[in-house]
Amino acid sequence: MKIKCLICGDIIESKSVHNLVSCKCENCYIDGGNEYLHFGGKDFSKILIIFDDDTEVLANDEENYKRKYEEWENNKYRNLSKIPLNQKIE
Repeated sequence: MKIKCLICGDIIESKSVHNLVSCKCENCYIDGGNEYLHFGGKDFSKILIIFDDDTEVLANDEENYKRKYEEWENNKYRNLSKIPLNQKIE
């Protein structure tokens, strides 16, 4: 998952847990890698969340953001359940 700052145009992505990344104008940040989404900023109407399936939702569109985030989380757990118990997870 990535976010795009609609002020400076940066598209930023956190690569791992506790990998906090900010855009160059410091309007927004993202953290959590593929484990969770933690984002924030000064103006949520200027932050675009880009999900793994390329769906884009404005951060201040709380209803659509929550629905899409829940779908993302469910898919993450669904994919984990397909991994054989003896396979190493990286």
